[in-house]
Amino acid sequence: MASSSVANESNTPKWGRVVLSGGTDWPKLGRKSDRVSPGEHPDLTYPHLLRSLRTVKVVSIHTSSHSDHAVAIDIHGFAHLWGRASNSALGLPTTAAIWEDGPLKIRPIDLGAEQGVKFVHAATGRSHTLLVSSDGNVWTAGSNSSGQCGHDPCPEVSPFKLVEGDWLKTNDSVIQASAGNTFSLVLTASGKVYAFGSGEKGQLGNGRTGEHIITSGRAVFDTENIPLLVKGLADRKIVQIASGLQHSLVLDSEGYVLVFGCAGYCRLGLGDQKDVLIPKLVPAFSGEREAQRAAAVFGGPTASAVIDRGGMFWLAGKWKISGDGSAGQPWTTFRYVHDISAMECSNAGLGGVTLWAVGMNDGKPMTVAWGQNAVNGELGQGDDKPKSATKPTPIETLAELDIFRVAPGAHTVYFLAAPNDGLSDLPAHPEVQTPPAHCLVCNAEKGADDSPLECEKCEGLYHLSCLNPPLSEIPLGEWFCDRCLSHASPDYLPAPSVFQEAHGAGGEPAKRGRGRPRKYADHTSHMMYMSEGAGTPMNSGGPMELGTPIAGEKRDRSPDYDDDDAGSDYDVRAATTSKRRRGD
Repeated sequence: MASSSVANESNTPKWGRVVLSGGTDWPKLGRKSDRVSPGEHPDLTYPHLLRSLRTVKVVSIHTSSHSDHAVAIDIHGFAHLWGRASNSALGLPTTAAIWEDGPLKIRPIDLGAEQGVKFVHAATGRSHTLLVSSDGNVWTAGSNSSGQCGHDPCPEVSPFKLVEGDWLKTNDSVIQASAGNTFSLVLTASGKVYAFGSGEKGQLGNGRTGEHIITSGRAVFDTENIPLLVKGLADRKIVQIASGLQHSLVLDSEGYVLVFGCAGYCRLGLGDQKDVLIPKLVPAFSGEREAQRAAAVFGGPTASAVIDRGGMFWLAGKWKISGDGSAGQPWTTFRYVHDISAMECSNAGLGGVTLWAVGMNDGKPMTVAWGQNAVNGELGQGDDKPKSATKPTPIETLAELDIFRVAPGAHTVYFLAAPNDGLSDLPAHPEVQTPPAHCLVCNAEKGADDSPLECEKCEGLYHLSCLNPPLSEIPLGEWFCDRCLSHASPDYLPAPSVFQEAHGAGGEPAKRGRGRPRKYADHTSHMMYMSEGAGTPMNSGGPMELGTPIAGEKRDRSPDYDDDDAGSDYDVRAATTSKRRRGD
Protein backbone atom coordinates (compact mmCIF):
# COMPACT_ATOMS: atom_id res chain seq x y z
CA MET A 1 0.00 0.00 0.00
CA ALA A 2 1.33 3.43 -0.89
CA SER A 3 1.71 5.75 2.05
CA SER A 4 2.60 9.25 3.18
CA SER A 5 4.98 10.58 5.81
CA VAL A 6 4.12 13.53 8.01
CA ALA A 7 6.48 13.37 10.99
CA ASN A 8 9.32 11.31 12.43
CA GLU A 9 8.36 8.20 14.35
CA SER A 10 8.97 8.46 18.07
CA ASN A 11 11.08 5.28 18.16
CA THR A 12 13.58 6.38 15.51
CA PRO A 13 16.36 8.99 15.59
CA LYS A 14 15.76 12.31 13.90
CA TRP A 15 15.90 11.80 10.17
CA GLY A 16 15.55 13.86 7.04
CA ARG A 17 15.77 13.84 3.26
CA VAL A 18 18.97 14.57 1.36
CA VAL A 19 19.12 17.91 -0.46
CA LEU A 20 22.13 18.96 -2.52
CA SER A 21 23.53 21.84 -4.56
CA GLY A 22 26.73 22.22 -6.56
CA GLY A 23 28.67 19.93 -8.88
CA THR A 24 27.67 16.37 -9.83
CA ASP A 25 30.22 15.47 -12.53
CA TRP A 26 32.28 13.54 -10.01
CA PRO A 27 35.29 12.40 -12.10
CA LYS A 28 35.88 15.90 -13.47
CA LEU A 29 35.11 18.26 -10.59
CA GLY A 30 37.99 20.63 -9.96
CA ARG A 31 39.99 19.38 -12.92
CA LYS A 32 40.97 21.12 -16.13
CA SER A 33 40.35 18.12 -18.37
CA ASP A 34 37.19 17.87 -20.45
CA ARG A 35 34.14 16.30 -18.96
CA VAL A 36 33.46 12.68 -19.81
CA SER A 37 29.83 13.33 -20.76
CA PRO A 38 29.21 17.07 -21.33
CA GLY A 39 25.85 18.15 -20.00
CA GLU A 40 24.91 14.78 -18.57
CA HIS A 41 25.91 15.63 -15.01
CA PRO A 42 25.12 19.33 -14.49
CA ASP A 43 25.94 21.76 -11.74
CA LEU A 44 22.92 22.32 -9.50
CA THR A 45 22.74 26.04 -8.84
CA TYR A 46 19.43 25.56 -6.99
CA PRO A 47 18.86 23.11 -4.09
CA HIS A 48 17.50 19.77 -5.29
CA LEU A 49 16.19 16.72 -3.51
CA LEU A 50 18.30 13.65 -4.21
CA ARG A 51 15.75 11.50 -6.05
CA SER A 52 17.51 8.16 -5.48
CA LEU A 53 17.22 8.58 -1.68
CA ARG A 54 13.82 10.26 -1.76
CA THR A 55 12.21 7.48 0.30
CA VAL A 56 15.25 6.80 2.50
CA LYS A 57 15.18 8.20 6.01
CA VAL A 58 18.70 9.55 6.52
CA VAL A 59 20.01 10.31 10.01
CA SER A 60 23.48 11.60 9.08
CA ILE A 61 25.47 12.57 6.01
CA HIS A 62 29.24 12.74 5.78
CA THR A 63 31.72 14.36 3.40
CA SER A 64 34.59 16.82 3.79
CA SER A 65 36.08 19.97 2.34
CA HIS A 66 38.55 17.87 0.36
CA SER A 67 36.17 15.12 -0.83
CA ASP A 68 34.04 14.66 -3.91
CA HIS A 69 32.26 11.64 -2.48
CA ALA A 70 29.73 11.28 0.32
CA VAL A 71 28.19 8.77 2.72
CA ALA A 72 24.60 8.87 3.98
CA ILE A 73 23.53 6.65 6.90
CA ASP A 74 19.85 5.72 7.17
CA ILE A 75 17.66 4.73 10.12
CA HIS A 76 18.47 1.06 9.55
CA GLY A 77 22.17 1.77 9.96
CA PHE A 78 22.97 1.14 6.30
CA ALA A 79 25.44 3.29 4.36
CA HIS A 80 24.69 4.79 0.94
CA LEU A 81 27.80 5.93 -0.96
CA TRP A 82 28.25 7.93 -4.15
CA GLY A 83 30.64 10.36 -5.85
CA ARG A 84 34.20 10.12 -7.11
CA ALA A 85 35.39 6.57 -6.57
CA SER A 86 38.91 6.49 -8.01
CA ASN A 87 41.58 4.71 -5.95
CA SER A 88 38.79 2.52 -4.54
CA ALA A 89 37.61 5.46 -2.41
CA LEU A 90 34.15 3.85 -2.16
CA GLY A 91 35.38 0.30 -1.79
CA LEU A 92 35.21 -0.73 -5.44
CA PRO A 93 38.28 -1.12 -7.67
CA THR A 94 38.40 0.01 -11.30
CA THR A 95 35.58 2.46 -10.63
CA ALA A 96 35.82 6.15 -11.49
CA ALA A 97 32.45 7.19 -10.07
CA ILE A 98 29.27 5.94 -8.48
CA TRP A 99 26.56 8.27 -9.70
CA GLU A 100 24.10 9.81 -7.30
CA ASP A 101 21.12 8.34 -9.16
CA GLY A 102 22.12 4.88 -7.88
CA PRO A 103 24.19 5.04 -4.67
CA LEU A 104 26.08 1.98 -3.46
CA LYS A 105 24.26 0.50 -0.46
CA ILE A 106 26.37 -1.30 2.13
CA ARG A 107 25.19 -3.07 5.26
CA PRO A 108 27.57 -3.92 8.12
CA ILE A 109 26.74 -7.60 7.65
CA ASP A 110 28.13 -7.34 4.12
CA LEU A 111 31.52 -6.52 5.62
CA GLY A 112 31.48 -9.38 8.10
CA ALA A 113 29.72 -7.76 11.06
CA GLU A 114 27.13 -9.66 13.08
CA GLN A 115 23.44 -9.42 12.38
CA GLY A 116 21.90 -6.32 13.95
CA VAL A 117 25.04 -4.18 13.81
CA LYS A 118 24.52 -0.72 12.30
CA PHE A 119 26.72 1.96 10.85
CA VAL A 120 26.72 4.98 13.18
CA HIS A 121 29.32 7.33 11.69
CA ALA A 122 31.53 7.85 8.63
CA ALA A 123 34.31 10.06 7.33
CA THR A 124 35.72 10.85 3.90
CA GLY A 125 39.26 11.82 3.02
CA ARG A 126 40.51 12.99 -0.32
CA SER A 127 40.45 9.45 -1.73
CA HIS A 128 39.51 7.17 1.16
CA THR A 129 36.51 6.44 3.38
CA LEU A 130 35.94 5.21 6.93
CA LEU A 131 32.74 3.53 8.17
CA VAL A 132 32.11 3.19 11.93
CA SER A 133 29.77 0.46 13.17
CA SER A 134 27.71 0.21 16.35
CA ASP A 135 29.84 -2.68 17.64
CA GLY A 136 32.79 -0.27 17.89
CA ASN A 137 34.64 -1.28 14.75
CA VAL A 138 35.89 0.88 11.89
CA TRP A 139 36.14 -0.21 8.26
CA THR A 140 38.22 1.55 5.60
CA ALA A 141 38.74 1.58 1.84
CA GLY A 142 40.52 3.73 -0.70
CA SER A 143 43.95 5.23 -1.22
CA ASN A 144 46.42 3.81 1.27
CA SER A 145 49.85 4.93 0.05
CA SER A 146 50.53 6.50 3.47
CA GLY A 147 48.68 3.93 5.54
CA GLN A 148 45.68 6.25 5.94
CA CYS A 149 43.33 3.26 5.76
CA GLY A 150 45.03 1.64 8.76
CA HIS A 151 46.57 -1.20 6.75
CA ASP A 152 50.05 -1.93 5.43
CA PRO A 153 50.92 0.77 2.86
CA CYS A 154 49.73 -0.15 -0.62
CA PRO A 155 48.21 1.77 -3.51
CA GLU A 156 44.64 1.17 -2.39
CA VAL A 157 42.44 -0.93 -0.12
CA SER A 158 39.37 -2.63 -1.60
CA PRO A 159 36.80 -3.70 -0.57
CA PHE A 160 36.25 -2.24 2.90
CA LYS A 161 38.48 -3.89 5.50
CA LEU A 162 38.42 -3.94 9.29
CA VAL A 163 41.03 -1.82 11.09
CA GLU A 164 42.67 -3.43 14.09
CA GLY A 165 43.71 -1.00 16.80
CA ASP A 166 44.68 -1.06 20.47
CA TRP A 167 41.12 -0.20 21.42
CA LEU A 168 40.25 -3.85 20.72
CA LYS A 169 42.63 -4.95 23.49
CA THR A 170 40.86 -2.83 26.12
CA ASN A 171 37.28 -3.53 25.02
CA ASP A 172 36.99 0.09 23.96
CA SER A 173 34.92 0.94 20.89
CA VAL A 174 35.22 3.44 18.06
CA ILE A 175 32.31 5.94 17.85
CA GLN A 176 33.54 8.65 15.44
CA ALA A 177 36.00 9.16 12.60
CA SER A 178 37.51 12.02 10.64
CA ALA A 179 39.87 12.11 7.69
CA GLY A 180 42.26 14.48 5.97
CA ASN A 181 44.17 14.17 2.74
CA THR A 182 46.49 11.32 3.75
CA PHE A 183 45.62 10.63 7.40
CA SER A 184 42.70 9.49 9.55
CA LEU A 185 41.54 9.88 13.15
CA VAL A 186 39.15 7.74 15.19
CA LEU A 187 37.54 8.53 18.55
CA THR A 188 36.60 5.86 21.06
CA ALA A 189 33.80 5.73 23.63
CA SER A 190 36.30 6.29 26.43
CA GLY A 191 37.39 9.58 24.85
CA LYS A 192 40.70 8.46 23.35
CA VAL A 193 41.90 9.53 19.89
CA TYR A 194 43.96 7.36 17.54
CA ALA A 195 45.64 8.51 14.33
CA PHE A 196 47.15 6.77 11.32
CA GLY A 197 48.56 7.80 7.95
CA SER A 198 51.08 10.51 7.03
CA GLY A 199 52.78 12.51 9.75
CA GLU A 200 54.18 15.11 7.36
CA LYS A 201 52.67 18.16 9.07
CA GLY A 202 52.22 16.67 12.54
CA GLN A 203 48.74 15.37 11.67
CA LEU A 204 49.26 12.24 13.79
CA GLY A 205 49.78 14.22 16.99
CA ASN A 206 52.63 11.93 18.07
CA GLY A 207 55.26 14.64 18.46
CA ARG A 208 57.22 14.06 15.28
CA THR A 209 57.00 14.18 11.50
CA GLY A 210 59.84 11.78 10.84
CA GLU A 211 61.24 14.02 8.12
CA HIS A 212 64.55 12.84 6.75
CA ILE A 213 66.61 13.36 3.61
CA ILE A 214 67.10 10.33 1.37
CA THR A 215 68.74 12.02 -1.61
CA SER A 216 69.81 15.51 -2.48
CA GLY A 217 66.80 17.80 -2.27
CA ARG A 218 64.36 14.99 -1.49
CA ALA A 219 62.70 14.48 1.88
CA VAL A 220 60.30 11.81 3.10
CA PHE A 221 58.14 11.63 6.24
CA ASP A 222 56.90 9.02 8.66
CA THR A 223 53.82 7.05 7.83
CA GLU A 224 51.99 4.99 10.43
CA ASN A 225 49.48 2.37 9.34
CA ILE A 226 48.98 1.01 12.86
CA PRO A 227 46.70 3.41 14.78
CA LEU A 228 48.68 5.46 17.28
CA LEU A 229 47.27 7.01 20.44
CA VAL A 230 47.44 10.79 20.04
CA LYS A 231 49.68 12.30 22.71
CA GLY A 232 48.75 14.99 25.19
CA LEU A 233 45.13 13.93 25.65
CA ALA A 234 45.50 11.32 28.40
CA ASP A 235 43.78 13.42 31.08
CA ARG A 236 40.91 14.51 28.83
CA LYS A 237 37.78 12.85 27.53
CA ILE A 238 37.43 13.85 23.90
CA VAL A 239 33.84 14.00 22.61
CA GLN A 240 34.32 15.21 19.02
CA ILE A 241 37.01 15.16 16.34
CA ALA A 242 37.23 17.08 13.05
CA SER A 243 39.87 17.21 10.34
CA GLY A 244 40.81 19.58 7.56
CA LEU A 245 43.13 18.78 4.71
CA GLN A 246 46.25 18.62 6.91
CA HIS A 247 45.15 19.51 10.44
CA SER A 248 42.70 18.44 13.12
CA LEU A 249 40.65 19.81 16.01
CA VAL A 250 39.42 17.88 19.04
CA LEU A 251 36.82 18.94 21.59
CA ASP A 252 36.82 17.62 25.15
CA SER A 253 33.92 17.11 27.53
CA GLU A 254 34.55 20.43 29.29
CA GLY A 255 34.42 22.48 26.10
CA TYR A 256 38.15 22.96 25.58
CA VAL A 257 39.51 22.83 22.02
CA LEU A 258 42.89 21.39 21.08
CA VAL A 259 44.50 21.56 17.64
CA PHE A 260 47.43 19.93 15.86
CA GLY A 261 48.90 19.51 12.40
CA CYS A 262 49.60 22.05 9.66
CA ALA A 263 49.46 25.68 10.82
CA GLY A 264 49.79 27.33 7.40
CA TYR A 265 47.66 30.50 7.11
CA CYS A 266 47.24 30.32 10.92
CA ARG A 267 44.45 27.76 10.46
CA LEU A 268 45.01 26.44 13.98
CA GLY A 269 44.07 29.80 15.48
CA LEU A 270 47.21 30.00 17.64
CA GLY A 271 48.58 33.24 16.18
CA ASP A 272 51.45 31.74 14.17
CA GLN A 273 52.22 29.38 11.30
CA LYS A 274 54.35 26.86 13.18
CA ASP A 275 53.08 23.31 12.70
CA VAL A 276 51.89 21.71 15.93
CA LEU A 277 53.06 18.12 16.51
CA ILE A 278 51.22 17.48 19.80
CA PRO A 279 47.68 18.77 20.49
CA LYS A 280 47.76 22.30 21.84
CA LEU A 281 45.05 24.15 23.73
CA VAL A 282 43.33 27.02 21.90
CA PRO A 283 43.30 30.05 24.24
CA ALA A 284 40.08 31.49 22.79
CA PHE A 285 38.03 28.67 24.35
CA SER A 286 39.97 27.95 27.52
CA GLY A 287 38.46 30.59 29.82
CA GLU A 288 36.93 29.95 33.21
CA ARG A 289 33.41 30.74 32.02
CA GLU A 290 31.91 27.54 30.63
CA ALA A 291 29.45 29.49 28.48
CA GLN A 292 32.37 30.80 26.41
CA ARG A 293 33.80 27.38 25.69
CA ALA A 294 33.15 25.30 22.59
CA ALA A 295 30.19 23.14 21.63
CA ALA A 296 31.35 21.88 18.21
CA VAL A 297 34.45 22.03 15.97
CA PHE A 298 34.89 21.93 12.17
CA GLY A 299 37.87 21.67 9.83
CA GLY A 300 38.28 23.14 6.35
CA PRO A 301 41.04 23.21 3.73
CA THR A 302 42.91 26.16 5.28
CA ALA A 303 40.59 27.23 8.08
CA SER A 304 38.99 26.03 11.29
CA ALA A 305 35.61 26.87 12.79
CA VAL A 306 34.08 26.55 16.25
CA ILE A 307 30.53 27.01 17.55
CA ASP A 308 30.68 28.06 21.19
CA ARG A 309 28.15 27.12 23.85
CA GLY A 310 26.28 30.35 23.22
CA GLY A 311 25.79 29.54 19.53
CA MET A 312 28.43 32.00 18.25
CA PHE A 313 30.36 31.08 15.09
CA TRP A 314 34.15 31.54 15.24
CA LEU A 315 36.76 31.29 12.45
CA ALA A 316 40.54 31.16 12.07
CA GLY A 317 42.83 30.85 9.07
CA LYS A 318 42.34 31.53 5.37
CA TRP A 319 38.81 31.30 4.02
CA LYS A 320 38.75 33.89 1.22
CA ILE A 321 40.62 34.54 -2.02
CA SER A 322 41.12 38.27 -1.40
CA GLY A 323 40.70 40.79 1.38
CA ASP A 324 40.30 40.11 5.09
CA GLY A 325 40.54 36.37 5.66
CA SER A 326 42.66 35.73 2.55
CA ALA A 327 46.20 34.38 2.22
CA GLY A 328 47.60 37.87 2.75
CA GLN A 329 45.33 38.64 5.70
CA PRO A 330 44.44 35.37 7.44
CA TRP A 331 42.65 35.40 10.77
CA THR A 332 45.59 34.49 12.97
CA THR A 333 43.43 33.70 16.00
CA PHE A 334 39.79 32.69 16.36
CA ARG A 335 37.37 35.57 15.82
CA TYR A 336 33.61 35.43 15.85
CA VAL A 337 31.91 36.29 12.58
CA HIS A 338 30.28 39.62 13.31
CA ASP A 339 27.74 39.45 10.47
CA ILE A 340 25.97 36.50 12.11
CA SER A 341 26.63 37.38 15.74
CA ALA A 342 22.88 37.60 16.39
CA MET A 343 22.34 34.09 15.06
CA GLU A 344 22.30 31.10 17.42
CA CYS A 345 24.14 28.45 15.43
CA SER A 346 23.39 24.76 15.93
CA ASN A 347 25.33 23.26 13.02
CA ALA A 348 28.01 24.41 10.58
CA GLY A 349 30.46 23.19 7.99
CA LEU A 350 33.44 24.23 5.89
CA GLY A 351 33.52 23.18 2.24
CA GLY A 352 36.15 23.50 -0.46
CA VAL A 353 35.42 27.21 -0.90
CA THR A 354 32.20 27.68 1.07
CA LEU A 355 31.31 28.24 4.72
CA TRP A 356 27.92 27.36 6.22
CA ALA A 357 26.00 27.98 9.43
CA VAL A 358 22.57 26.68 10.41
CA GLY A 359 20.60 27.99 13.37
CA MET A 360 17.94 30.36 14.65
CA ASN A 361 17.64 34.10 14.15
CA ASP A 362 14.87 36.01 15.95
CA GLY A 363 13.11 32.73 16.61
CA LYS A 364 13.15 31.65 12.96
CA PRO A 365 15.34 29.01 11.34
CA MET A 366 18.07 30.37 9.06
CA THR A 367 20.79 28.97 6.85
CA VAL A 368 23.62 31.30 5.85
CA ALA A 369 26.61 30.73 3.60
CA TRP A 370 29.42 32.55 1.90
CA GLY A 371 32.48 31.79 -0.20
CA GLN A 372 34.45 33.05 -3.17
CA ASN A 373 34.91 31.13 -6.42
CA ALA A 374 31.96 28.83 -5.71
CA VAL A 375 31.70 28.30 -9.45
CA ASN A 376 29.84 24.99 -9.25
CA GLY A 377 26.79 26.63 -7.68
CA GLU A 378 27.48 25.29 -4.19
CA LEU A 379 25.71 28.23 -2.54
CA GLY A 380 22.47 27.14 -4.21
CA GLN A 381 21.13 30.65 -4.74
CA GLY A 382 19.76 29.93 -8.21
CA ASP A 383 20.71 30.98 -11.73
CA ASP A 384 19.63 34.59 -11.20
CA LYS A 385 21.90 35.17 -8.18
CA PRO A 386 25.69 35.37 -7.86
CA LYS A 387 27.49 32.08 -7.40
CA SER A 388 29.86 33.62 -4.87
CA ALA A 389 29.41 35.71 -1.73
CA THR A 390 32.11 37.48 0.26
CA LYS A 391 29.93 37.91 3.37
CA PRO A 392 27.50 35.63 5.19
CA THR A 393 24.32 35.60 3.13
CA PRO A 394 20.93 34.08 4.04
CA ILE A 395 20.20 31.44 1.43
CA GLU A 396 16.65 32.31 0.42
CA THR A 397 16.18 29.11 -1.57
CA LEU A 398 16.45 27.19 1.72
CA ALA A 399 14.26 29.52 3.77
CA GLU A 400 11.22 27.23 3.74
CA LEU A 401 13.16 24.09 4.67
CA ASP A 402 13.64 22.60 8.13
CA ILE A 403 17.39 21.99 7.83
CA PHE A 404 19.13 20.42 10.80
CA ARG A 405 22.45 19.34 9.28
CA VAL A 406 24.77 20.70 6.58
CA ALA A 407 27.71 18.81 5.07
CA PRO A 408 29.79 20.84 2.60
CA GLY A 409 32.12 18.94 0.28
CA ALA A 410 34.84 20.09 -2.07
CA HIS A 411 32.41 21.14 -4.84
CA THR A 412 29.00 19.98 -3.59
CA VAL A 413 26.98 20.78 -0.47
CA TYR A 414 24.51 18.41 1.21
CA PHE A 415 21.72 19.12 3.66
CA LEU A 416 19.40 17.02 5.77
CA ALA A 417 15.92 18.52 5.91
CA ALA A 418 12.92 17.24 7.83
CA PRO A 419 9.80 16.66 5.70
CA ASN A 420 7.57 19.71 5.28
CA ASP A 421 5.70 21.51 2.51
CA GLY A 422 8.78 23.49 1.53
CA LEU A 423 10.75 20.28 1.00
CA SER A 424 8.09 18.81 -1.28
CA ASP A 425 8.20 21.97 -3.41
CA LEU A 426 11.87 21.47 -4.30
CA PRO A 427 12.82 19.99 -7.67
CA ALA A 428 14.39 16.55 -7.57
CA HIS A 429 17.66 15.49 -9.17
CA PRO A 430 18.11 13.89 -11.61
CA GLU A 431 15.15 15.02 -13.68
CA VAL A 432 12.67 12.42 -14.92
CA GLN A 433 13.20 12.40 -18.66
CA THR A 434 9.72 11.24 -19.72
CA PRO A 435 7.12 11.76 -16.98
CA PRO A 436 3.92 9.73 -17.45
CA ALA A 437 0.94 11.59 -18.86
CA HIS A 438 -1.78 9.32 -17.43
CA CYS A 439 -2.51 7.12 -14.44
CA LEU A 440 -0.14 4.15 -14.40
CA VAL A 441 -2.98 1.83 -13.36
CA CYS A 442 -5.81 2.67 -15.77
CA ASN A 443 -3.90 4.79 -18.32
CA ALA A 444 -6.94 7.04 -18.68
CA GLU A 445 -8.35 10.42 -17.69
CA LYS A 446 -11.14 10.59 -15.12
CA GLY A 447 -11.77 14.31 -15.05
CA ALA A 448 -11.31 16.92 -12.36
CA ASP A 449 -13.20 14.86 -9.79
CA ASP A 450 -10.42 12.29 -9.72
CA SER A 451 -7.24 14.07 -10.79
CA PRO A 452 -4.14 11.88 -10.40
CA LEU A 453 -1.85 11.87 -7.40
CA GLU A 454 1.89 12.11 -8.16
CA CYS A 455 4.52 9.98 -6.43
CA GLU A 456 7.16 12.36 -5.09
CA LYS A 457 10.02 10.08 -6.11
CA CYS A 458 9.26 8.58 -9.54
CA GLU A 459 6.59 11.18 -10.50
CA GLY A 460 4.26 8.36 -11.53
CA LEU A 461 0.54 9.32 -11.62
CA TYR A 462 -2.19 7.40 -9.81
CA HIS A 463 -5.91 8.09 -9.50
CA LEU A 464 -7.06 7.98 -5.91
CA SER A 465 -9.70 5.46 -6.95
CA CYS A 466 -7.10 3.25 -8.64
CA LEU A 467 -5.02 2.76 -5.49
CA ASN A 468 -5.37 -0.37 -3.40
CA PRO A 469 -7.09 0.42 -1.14
CA PRO A 470 -8.57 3.54 -2.76
CA LEU A 471 -8.09 6.93 -1.10
CA SER A 472 -10.90 9.43 -0.63
CA GLU A 473 -8.63 12.48 -0.40
CA ILE A 474 -5.04 13.51 -1.05
CA PRO A 475 -2.91 12.53 1.96
CA LEU A 476 -1.01 15.09 4.00
CA GLY A 477 2.75 15.26 3.80
CA GLU A 478 4.92 13.19 1.46
CA TRP A 479 3.36 10.47 -0.68
CA PHE A 480 5.13 7.64 -2.49
CA CYS A 481 3.91 4.75 -4.58
CA ASP A 482 4.38 1.13 -3.47
CA ARG A 483 7.22 0.55 -5.93
CA CYS A 484 9.26 3.49 -4.62
CA LEU A 485 8.56 2.56 -1.02
CA SER A 486 9.98 -0.89 -1.71
CA HIS A 487 13.26 0.79 -2.66
CA ALA A 488 13.56 2.01 0.93
CA SER A 489 13.26 -1.54 2.25
CA PRO A 490 16.28 -2.85 4.18
CA ASP A 491 16.48 -5.75 1.71
CA TYR A 492 16.54 -3.63 -1.44
CA LEU A 493 19.74 -3.88 -3.53
CA PRO A 494 22.01 -5.69 -1.05
CA ALA A 495 25.66 -4.81 -1.40
CA PRO A 496 27.16 -8.25 -2.22
CA SER A 497 25.58 -8.30 -5.69
CA VAL A 498 26.87 -4.81 -6.35
CA PHE A 499 30.40 -5.87 -5.45
CA GLN A 500 30.06 -8.82 -7.81
CA GLU A 501 28.91 -6.53 -10.60
CA ALA A 502 31.92 -4.30 -10.03
CA HIS A 503 34.16 -7.25 -10.82
CA GLY A 504 32.46 -7.93 -14.14
CA ALA A 505 29.25 -9.89 -13.61
CA GLY A 506 26.56 -7.64 -14.94
CA GLY A 507 28.44 -5.27 -17.18
CA GLU A 508 30.63 -5.45 -20.23
CA PRO A 509 34.08 -6.70 -19.19
CA ALA A 510 36.78 -4.09 -19.10
CA LYS A 511 39.01 -3.93 -22.18
CA ARG A 512 42.72 -3.43 -21.86
CA GLY A 513 44.04 -0.20 -23.22
CA ARG A 514 44.94 3.34 -22.40
CA GLY A 515 42.57 6.23 -22.29
CA ARG A 516 40.17 8.16 -20.15
CA PRO A 517 37.37 6.56 -18.09
CA ARG A 518 34.70 4.86 -20.11
CA LYS A 519 31.16 3.86 -19.21
CA TYR A 520 29.97 0.30 -19.29
CA ALA A 521 26.42 -0.99 -19.15
CA ASP A 522 25.39 -1.49 -15.55
CA HIS A 523 21.80 -0.58 -14.87
CA THR A 524 21.76 -1.56 -11.19
CA SER A 525 24.84 -0.04 -9.62
CA HIS A 526 25.12 3.12 -11.76
CA MET A 527 28.90 3.03 -11.79
CA MET A 528 31.52 4.30 -14.18
CA TYR A 529 34.46 1.95 -14.61
CA MET A 530 38.03 2.89 -15.42
CA SER A 531 39.55 1.32 -18.53
CA GLU A 532 42.43 -0.94 -17.67
CA GLY A 533 46.00 -0.54 -18.78
CA ALA A 534 47.78 2.61 -17.69
CA GLY A 535 48.90 2.75 -14.10
CA THR A 536 47.80 -0.73 -13.00
CA PRO A 537 49.36 -1.35 -9.57
CA MET A 538 51.00 -4.56 -8.45
CA ASN A 539 48.96 -7.02 -6.39
CA SER A 540 45.74 -5.04 -6.66
CA GLY A 541 42.26 -5.72 -7.95
CA GLY A 542 42.46 -3.18 -10.72
CA PRO A 543 44.02 -0.04 -12.12
CA MET A 544 44.74 3.13 -10.24
CA GLU A 545 45.18 6.76 -11.16
CA LEU A 546 48.49 7.68 -12.71
CA GLY A 547 51.03 9.14 -10.32
CA THR A 548 49.84 7.27 -7.22
CA PRO A 549 52.80 5.84 -5.24
CA ILE A 550 53.02 2.06 -5.15
CA ALA A 551 53.74 0.01 -2.06
CA GLY A 552 57.32 0.43 -0.87
CA GLU A 553 57.99 3.50 -2.97
CA LYS A 554 59.62 6.45 -1.21
CA ARG A 555 57.25 9.37 -1.18
CA ASP A 556 58.25 12.96 -1.75
CA ARG A 557 56.79 15.82 0.22
CA SER A 558 53.14 15.79 -0.74
CA PRO A 559 51.86 18.88 -2.54
CA ASP A 560 50.01 21.38 -0.39
CA TYR A 561 46.75 21.08 -2.29
CA ASP A 562 45.09 23.68 -0.12
CA ASP A 563 47.50 26.39 -1.24
CA ASP A 564 45.89 26.51 -4.65
CA ASP A 565 43.15 29.03 -5.23
CA ALA A 566 40.21 26.66 -5.30
CA GLY A 567 37.89 27.27 -8.16
CA SER A 568 40.43 28.44 -10.72
CA ASP A 569 40.36 25.12 -12.55
CA TYR A 570 36.67 24.48 -12.46
CA ASP A 571 34.25 24.38 -15.34
CA VAL A 572 31.20 26.59 -15.12
CA ARG A 573 28.06 24.70 -16.00
CA ALA A 574 24.40 25.60 -15.79
CA ALA A 575 21.56 23.31 -14.83
CA THR A 576 18.05 23.39 -16.21
CA THR A 577 15.37 21.92 -13.98
CA SER A 578 11.66 21.37 -14.00
CA LYS A 579 9.21 19.74 -11.62
CA ARG A 580 5.86 18.14 -12.14
CA ARG A 581 3.44 19.00 -9.39
CA ARG A 582 1.03 16.42 -8.09
CA GLY A 583 -2.64 16.87 -8.84
CA ASP A 584 -5.30 18.08 -6.44
